[in-house]
Amino acid sequence: MSETELPNPYLPDEIVKEILSRIPVKSLLQFRCVSKHWKELITGTHFIKSHLKNALSSSTQHRILLPTSPLMSLNYNNINESLQLDSPFPNPKTSIKILGSCNGLVCLIDGTRDIIIYNPSTRRHFKPFQSPQQALHCSNRIEFVYGFGCGSKNPNDMKVIRFPRFARDSGYNKFKVRDKHSSSWRTGSVSSRYDFIDTVGTFLNGVLHWLAYGSGNGDDYRLVASFDLSEETFLEISLPPQDSSLPCYVLGVLQGCLCAICDDIGYTDVEIWLMKEYGVVNSWSKLVKIPLNMGIQNISYMMPLGSLNEDEIVLEIDLQSFVIYDVKKKVFRCPMSGHDLKLFGDAMVYVESMLSPQVLCVLY
Repeated sequence: MSETELPNPYLPDEIVKEILSRIPVKSLLQFRCVSKHWKELITGTHFIKSHLKNALSSSTQHRILLPTSPLMSLNYNNINESLQLDSPFPNPKTSIKILGSCNGLVCLIDGTRDIIIYNPSTRRHFKPFQSPQQALHCSNRIEFVYGFGCGSKNPNDMKVIRFPRFARDSGYNKFKVRDKHSSSWRTGSVSSRYDFIDTVGTFLNGVLHWLAYGSGNGDDYRLVASFDLSEETFLEISLPPQDSSLPCYVLGVLQGCLCAICDDIGYTDVEIWLMKEYGVVNSWSKLVKIPLNMGIQNISYMMPLGSLNEDEIVLEIDLQSFVIYDVKKKVFRCPMSGHDLKLFGDAMVYVESMLSPQVLCVLY
Protein backbone atom coordinates (compact mmCIF):
# COMPACT_ATOMS: atom_id res chain seq x y z
CA MET A 1 0.00 0.00 0.00
CA SER A 2 1.45 3.37 -1.00
CA GLU A 3 1.56 6.33 1.37
CA THR A 4 -1.18 8.11 -0.58
CA GLU A 5 -3.52 5.17 0.01
CA LEU A 6 -3.06 5.13 3.76
CA PRO A 7 -6.00 6.60 5.76
CA ASN A 8 -3.57 9.08 7.34
CA PRO A 9 0.18 8.37 7.72
CA TYR A 10 0.76 11.04 10.34
CA LEU A 11 -2.29 11.87 12.49
CA PRO A 12 -5.06 9.76 14.03
CA ASP A 13 -8.43 10.17 12.35
CA GLU A 14 -9.99 11.70 15.46
CA ILE A 15 -7.49 14.56 15.42
CA VAL A 16 -7.97 15.08 11.69
CA LYS A 17 -11.75 15.21 12.20
CA GLU A 18 -11.39 17.73 15.01
CA ILE A 19 -9.24 20.01 12.84
CA LEU A 20 -11.44 19.71 9.76
CA SER A 21 -14.63 20.30 11.75
CA ARG A 22 -13.48 23.89 12.35
CA ILE A 23 -12.72 24.69 8.71
CA PRO A 24 -15.08 26.68 6.42
CA VAL A 25 -17.31 24.74 4.03
CA LYS A 26 -15.62 26.14 0.92
CA SER A 27 -12.32 24.53 1.95
CA LEU A 28 -14.00 21.26 2.96
CA LEU A 29 -15.57 20.94 -0.48
CA GLN A 30 -12.07 21.19 -1.97
CA PHE A 31 -10.57 18.81 0.59
CA ARG A 32 -12.92 16.04 -0.56
CA CYS A 33 -10.59 15.66 -3.52
CA VAL A 34 -7.53 14.93 -1.34
CA SER A 35 -8.34 11.23 -1.10
CA LYS A 36 -11.21 8.77 -1.03
CA HIS A 37 -10.75 8.45 2.73
CA TRP A 38 -11.06 12.22 3.28
CA LYS A 39 -14.13 12.36 1.08
CA GLU A 40 -15.82 9.63 3.14
CA LEU A 41 -14.82 11.38 6.35
CA ILE A 42 -16.04 14.86 5.31
CA THR A 43 -19.35 13.61 3.93
CA GLY A 44 -20.08 11.36 6.92
CA THR A 45 -23.13 12.10 9.07
CA HIS A 46 -21.16 12.30 12.32
CA PHE A 47 -18.65 14.75 10.84
CA ILE A 48 -21.38 16.98 9.36
CA LYS A 49 -23.08 17.21 12.77
CA SER A 50 -19.76 17.97 14.48
CA HIS A 51 -18.93 20.67 11.93
CA LEU A 52 -22.39 22.24 12.33
CA LYS A 53 -22.03 22.33 16.12
CA ASN A 54 -18.72 24.22 15.84
CA ALA A 55 -20.09 26.57 13.15
CA LEU A 56 -23.13 27.51 15.25
CA SER A 57 -20.87 28.62 18.10
CA SER A 58 -18.53 30.68 15.88
CA SER A 59 -19.60 33.99 14.30
CA THR A 60 -16.80 33.59 11.73
CA GLN A 61 -18.93 30.95 10.00
CA HIS A 62 -22.12 33.03 10.00
CA ARG A 63 -23.24 34.91 6.89
CA ILE A 64 -26.15 37.11 5.82
CA LEU A 65 -28.26 36.03 2.84
CA LEU A 66 -29.94 38.74 0.77
CA PRO A 67 -32.90 37.86 -1.48
CA THR A 68 -31.57 39.86 -4.41
CA SER A 69 -31.33 38.65 -8.00
CA PRO A 70 -28.83 37.05 -8.10
CA LEU A 71 -28.73 36.07 -4.43
CA MET A 72 -26.02 37.77 -2.37
CA SER A 73 -24.21 36.49 0.71
CA LEU A 74 -22.45 38.91 3.08
CA ASN A 75 -19.69 38.24 5.58
CA TYR A 76 -21.35 38.50 9.00
CA ASN A 77 -18.28 40.16 10.55
CA ASN A 78 -17.51 42.39 7.56
CA ILE A 79 -20.74 43.34 5.82
CA ASN A 80 -18.90 45.07 2.97
CA GLU A 81 -17.50 41.69 1.86
CA SER A 82 -20.02 40.00 -0.42
CA LEU A 83 -20.41 36.92 -2.60
CA GLN A 84 -22.92 36.40 -5.43
CA LEU A 85 -24.83 33.12 -5.57
CA ASP A 86 -26.73 31.63 -8.47
CA SER A 87 -30.49 31.40 -8.00
CA PRO A 88 -31.74 27.83 -7.39
CA PHE A 89 -34.99 28.70 -9.21
CA PRO A 90 -35.45 27.98 -12.95
CA ASN A 91 -36.07 31.67 -13.64
CA PRO A 92 -33.02 33.49 -12.21
CA LYS A 93 -34.76 36.89 -12.43
CA THR A 94 -37.77 35.92 -10.34
CA SER A 95 -38.40 37.73 -7.05
CA ILE A 96 -37.29 35.71 -4.03
CA LYS A 97 -38.39 35.81 -0.39
CA ILE A 98 -36.61 34.05 2.48
CA LEU A 99 -39.02 32.04 4.63
CA GLY A 100 -36.53 30.91 7.25
CA SER A 101 -33.05 29.71 8.15
CA CYS A 102 -32.05 26.67 10.21
CA ASN A 103 -28.74 24.80 10.61
CA GLY A 104 -27.25 26.21 7.40
CA LEU A 105 -30.33 25.63 5.25
CA VAL A 106 -32.65 28.40 4.05
CA CYS A 107 -36.18 28.10 2.75
CA LEU A 108 -36.94 30.24 -0.29
CA ILE A 109 -40.14 31.07 -2.18
CA ASP A 110 -40.37 32.80 -5.56
CA GLY A 111 -43.02 34.91 -7.27
CA THR A 112 -44.90 31.80 -8.41
CA ARG A 113 -44.96 30.48 -4.81
CA ASP A 114 -42.56 27.71 -5.69
CA ILE A 115 -40.64 26.59 -2.58
CA ILE A 116 -37.01 25.43 -2.45
CA ILE A 117 -34.75 24.36 0.43
CA TYR A 118 -31.26 25.71 -0.31
CA ASN A 119 -27.82 25.33 1.20
CA PRO A 120 -25.93 28.53 0.21
CA SER A 121 -22.60 27.02 1.31
CA THR A 122 -22.71 23.88 -0.85
CA ARG A 123 -25.07 25.39 -3.51
CA ARG A 124 -27.24 22.27 -3.28
CA HIS A 125 -31.02 22.61 -3.23
CA PHE A 126 -34.13 20.49 -2.84
CA LYS A 127 -37.66 21.09 -4.11
CA PRO A 128 -40.09 19.57 -1.57
CA PHE A 129 -43.15 20.06 -3.78
CA GLN A 130 -43.44 18.96 -7.40
CA SER A 131 -45.24 22.18 -8.29
CA PRO A 132 -46.51 25.39 -6.67
CA GLN A 133 -50.04 24.05 -7.18
CA GLN A 134 -49.25 21.00 -5.04
CA ALA A 135 -47.94 23.21 -2.25
CA LEU A 136 -50.94 25.50 -2.44
CA HIS A 137 -53.61 22.86 -2.90
CA CYS A 138 -54.91 25.30 -5.56
CA SER A 139 -55.97 27.75 -2.82
CA ASN A 140 -54.76 30.88 -4.58
CA ARG A 141 -57.40 33.04 -2.94
CA ILE A 142 -55.99 32.31 0.52
CA GLU A 143 -53.17 34.42 1.94
CA PHE A 144 -50.64 32.41 3.95
CA VAL A 145 -47.89 32.88 6.51
CA TYR A 146 -44.81 30.67 6.45
CA GLY A 147 -42.05 29.32 8.65
CA PHE A 148 -39.08 26.97 8.50
CA GLY A 149 -37.22 25.20 11.28
CA CYS A 150 -36.59 21.96 13.15
CA GLY A 151 -38.13 20.39 16.23
CA SER A 152 -36.28 20.44 19.53
CA LYS A 153 -36.71 16.68 19.96
CA ASN A 154 -35.12 15.84 16.61
CA PRO A 155 -32.94 18.57 15.02
CA ASN A 156 -32.84 16.61 11.75
CA ASP A 157 -36.63 16.75 11.49
CA MET A 158 -36.93 20.01 9.54
CA LYS A 159 -40.29 21.33 8.48
CA VAL A 160 -41.77 23.92 6.16
CA ILE A 161 -44.84 25.52 7.73
CA ARG A 162 -47.77 27.25 6.07
CA PHE A 163 -50.92 28.59 7.77
CA PRO A 164 -53.76 30.85 6.58
CA ARG A 165 -52.97 34.42 7.59
CA PHE A 166 -56.49 35.18 8.81
CA ALA A 167 -58.61 33.24 11.29
CA ARG A 168 -61.60 33.31 8.92
CA ASP A 169 -59.69 30.83 6.74
CA SER A 170 -58.85 28.47 9.62
CA GLY A 171 -60.57 25.63 7.80
CA TYR A 172 -57.42 25.40 5.70
CA ASN A 173 -55.30 24.54 8.76
CA LYS A 174 -55.05 20.91 7.69
CA PHE A 175 -51.60 19.47 7.10
CA LYS A 176 -49.74 16.49 5.79
CA VAL A 177 -46.34 15.23 6.91
CA ARG A 178 -44.21 13.33 4.41
CA ASP A 179 -41.25 11.21 5.48
CA LYS A 180 -38.87 11.14 2.51
CA HIS A 181 -37.35 7.82 3.63
CA SER A 182 -40.56 5.83 3.85
CA SER A 183 -42.65 7.98 1.44
CA SER A 184 -45.52 7.65 3.94
CA TRP A 185 -47.98 10.43 4.74
CA ARG A 186 -49.66 11.47 7.97
CA THR A 187 -52.57 13.90 8.03
CA GLY A 188 -53.88 16.12 10.80
CA SER A 189 -55.14 19.58 11.66
CA VAL A 190 -54.02 22.50 13.82
CA SER A 191 -56.26 24.85 15.79
CA SER A 192 -55.47 28.51 15.04
CA ARG A 193 -57.62 31.50 15.89
CA TYR A 194 -55.13 34.20 15.01
CA ASP A 195 -54.88 36.97 12.47
CA PHE A 196 -51.15 37.01 11.77
CA ILE A 197 -49.24 40.30 11.43
CA ASP A 198 -45.97 38.69 10.38
CA THR A 199 -45.86 36.62 7.20
CA VAL A 200 -42.59 34.84 8.09
CA GLY A 201 -42.01 33.08 11.41
CA THR A 202 -39.01 33.70 13.67
CA PHE A 203 -37.34 30.41 14.63
CA LEU A 204 -35.90 29.74 18.10
CA ASN A 205 -35.68 26.69 20.41
CA GLY A 206 -37.65 24.40 18.12
CA VAL A 207 -40.50 26.92 17.93
CA LEU A 208 -41.70 29.36 15.25
CA HIS A 209 -43.00 32.77 16.34
CA TRP A 210 -45.25 35.31 14.61
CA LEU A 211 -46.71 38.62 15.74
CA ALA A 212 -50.47 38.17 15.64
CA TYR A 213 -53.84 39.37 16.86
CA GLY A 214 -55.77 37.11 19.18
CA SER A 215 -59.30 37.56 20.46
CA GLY A 216 -60.56 37.46 24.01
CA ASN A 217 -63.58 39.01 25.74
CA GLY A 218 -64.63 40.49 22.43
CA ASP A 219 -61.40 42.49 22.01
CA ASP A 220 -58.47 41.95 19.70
CA TYR A 221 -55.06 42.02 21.34
CA ARG A 222 -51.52 41.63 20.09
CA LEU A 223 -49.40 38.67 21.08
CA VAL A 224 -46.71 36.28 19.90
CA ALA A 225 -48.27 33.16 18.37
CA SER A 226 -45.72 30.36 18.82
CA PHE A 227 -45.88 26.99 17.06
CA ASP A 228 -43.96 24.06 18.58
CA LEU A 229 -42.55 22.05 15.67
CA SER A 230 -42.25 18.83 17.68
CA GLU A 231 -45.64 18.95 19.37
CA GLU A 232 -47.40 20.62 16.39
CA THR A 233 -49.36 22.90 18.73
CA PHE A 234 -49.83 26.66 19.20
CA LEU A 235 -49.07 28.57 22.39
CA GLU A 236 -49.38 32.29 23.16
CA ILE A 237 -46.57 34.49 24.50
CA SER A 238 -47.30 37.97 25.84
CA LEU A 239 -45.41 40.93 24.38
CA PRO A 240 -43.15 43.22 26.46
CA PRO A 241 -44.98 45.29 29.10
CA GLN A 242 -45.09 48.58 27.18
CA ASP A 243 -47.86 51.06 26.37
CA SER A 244 -50.56 49.04 24.62
CA SER A 245 -51.02 51.81 22.04
CA LEU A 246 -47.47 51.36 20.74
CA PRO A 247 -46.82 49.00 17.85
CA CYS A 248 -44.44 46.12 18.52
CA TYR A 249 -43.62 45.55 14.91
CA VAL A 250 -40.59 43.22 14.59
CA LEU A 251 -39.56 39.94 16.19
CA GLY A 252 -36.05 38.52 16.01
CA VAL A 253 -33.36 36.59 17.88
CA LEU A 254 -30.52 38.29 19.74
CA GLN A 255 -28.01 36.75 22.14
CA GLY A 256 -29.90 33.46 21.91
CA CYS A 257 -33.11 35.11 23.15
CA LEU A 258 -36.41 36.03 21.52
CA CYS A 259 -36.39 39.77 20.95
CA ALA A 260 -38.97 42.41 20.03
CA ILE A 261 -38.41 45.86 18.54
CA CYS A 262 -40.98 48.46 19.60
CA ASP A 263 -41.63 52.11 18.71
CA ASP A 264 -41.63 54.65 21.49
CA ILE A 265 -44.32 57.30 21.91
CA GLY A 266 -42.65 59.99 19.80
CA TYR A 267 -41.37 57.59 17.13
CA THR A 268 -37.94 59.12 17.62
CA ASP A 269 -36.49 55.96 19.17
CA VAL A 270 -36.96 52.22 19.03
CA GLU A 271 -36.66 49.86 21.98
CA ILE A 272 -35.19 46.37 21.77
CA TRP A 273 -36.51 43.94 24.38
CA LEU A 274 -35.13 40.48 25.17
CA MET A 275 -36.99 37.56 26.73
CA LYS A 276 -34.13 36.43 28.97
CA GLU A 277 -35.88 33.21 30.05
CA TYR A 278 -37.78 31.67 27.17
CA GLY A 279 -41.52 31.45 27.73
CA VAL A 280 -41.42 33.47 30.98
CA VAL A 281 -43.29 36.74 30.42
CA ASN A 282 -41.73 38.44 33.45
CA SER A 283 -38.28 37.90 31.94
CA TRP A 284 -38.84 40.51 29.18
CA SER A 285 -36.05 43.06 29.68
CA LYS A 286 -35.28 46.23 27.76
CA LEU A 287 -31.84 45.80 26.16
CA VAL A 288 -31.43 49.22 24.59
CA LYS A 289 -33.24 52.28 23.25
CA ILE A 290 -31.85 53.35 19.88
CA PRO A 291 -32.40 56.96 18.77
CA LEU A 292 -33.33 57.40 15.11
CA ASN A 293 -31.59 60.76 14.70
CA MET A 294 -27.95 59.66 14.97
CA GLY A 295 -26.65 60.26 11.46
CA ILE A 296 -28.92 57.84 9.61
CA GLN A 297 -31.77 59.80 8.10
CA ASN A 298 -35.43 58.87 7.75
CA ILE A 299 -35.35 55.37 9.19
CA SER A 300 -38.77 53.77 8.80
CA TYR A 301 -37.89 50.11 9.37
CA MET A 302 -35.29 48.36 11.50
CA MET A 303 -34.68 44.61 11.79
CA PRO A 304 -32.21 42.95 14.21
CA LEU A 305 -30.19 40.24 12.45
CA GLY A 306 -27.89 39.17 15.25
CA SER A 307 -25.15 40.11 17.72
CA LEU A 308 -21.45 40.28 16.97
CA ASN A 309 -20.75 40.32 20.71
CA GLU A 310 -22.45 41.51 23.90
CA ASP A 311 -22.18 45.15 22.81
CA GLU A 312 -22.72 45.19 19.03
CA ILE A 313 -25.94 44.45 17.13
CA VAL A 314 -26.23 43.99 13.36
CA LEU A 315 -29.30 45.84 12.07
CA GLU A 316 -31.01 45.85 8.69
CA ILE A 317 -32.23 49.34 7.84
CA ASP A 318 -35.16 50.09 5.50
CA LEU A 319 -34.64 46.86 3.51
CA GLN A 320 -31.59 48.28 1.75
CA SER A 321 -28.61 48.75 4.07
CA PHE A 322 -26.94 47.42 7.21
CA VAL A 323 -25.36 49.04 10.25
CA ILE A 324 -23.81 47.90 13.49
CA TYR A 325 -25.04 49.56 16.66
CA ASP A 326 -22.83 49.70 19.74
CA VAL A 327 -25.07 49.35 22.78
CA LYS A 328 -22.52 50.75 25.26
CA LYS A 329 -21.15 53.60 23.16
CA LYS A 330 -24.59 54.32 21.65
CA VAL A 331 -23.25 54.87 18.15
CA PHE A 332 -23.78 53.39 14.69
CA ARG A 333 -20.76 52.17 12.80
CA CYS A 334 -19.74 50.31 9.66
CA PRO A 335 -22.65 51.17 7.36
CA MET A 336 -22.74 48.89 4.35
CA SER A 337 -21.60 50.57 1.14
CA GLY A 338 -20.74 49.71 -2.42
CA HIS A 339 -23.91 47.70 -3.15
CA ASP A 340 -27.19 48.64 -4.79
CA LEU A 341 -29.72 46.91 -2.56
CA LYS A 342 -33.02 48.54 -3.41
CA LEU A 343 -35.92 46.97 -1.53
CA PHE A 344 -34.67 43.39 -1.70
CA GLY A 345 -36.81 42.27 1.26
CA ASP A 346 -35.76 40.93 4.65
CA ALA A 347 -32.30 39.41 4.82
CA MET A 348 -31.55 36.46 7.10
CA VAL A 349 -28.51 35.08 8.91
CA TYR A 350 -27.41 31.54 8.11
CA VAL A 351 -24.51 29.40 9.29
CA GLU A 352 -22.08 27.61 6.97
CA SER A 353 -23.02 23.94 6.95
CA MET A 354 -22.55 20.70 4.99
CA LEU A 355 -26.12 19.62 5.78
CA SER A 356 -28.16 18.17 2.93
CA PRO A 357 -31.15 20.31 1.88
CA GLN A 358 -33.31 17.18 1.55
CA VAL A 359 -35.28 17.80 4.72
CA LEU A 360 -36.55 14.76 6.57
CA CYS A 361 -40.18 15.81 6.36
CA VAL A 362 -42.26 18.70 5.11
CA LEU A 363 -45.29 20.06 6.92
CA TYR A 364 -47.79 22.16 5.05
